Amino acid sequence: MEYCRALKFEQEPNYRTCVGFFDQCMQRHNFDARIFDYTWKQNRLSKDKEALKNSVLNVIRKQPRKQVQTSAANQNA
Repeated sequence: MEYCRALKFEQEPNYRTCVGFFDQCMQRHNFDARIFDYTWKQNRLSKDKEALKNSVLNVIRKQPRKQVQTSAANQNA
């Protein structure tokens, strides 16, 4: 931020320096530059979608209490 703020309005930034800032930050925080953000988001989205699907299916499969009691009574008769 200090580098960017020090630039004059009409001055062109040194883009290699700017990219280097991001590279250093990624190394400092142990991020892998080969894994893109959208890959993580796609994986996360598919996991969330699968969890929602399973949750809905569990609700659909669950029988109402009266029906369970009624079917149990019919089996005992």
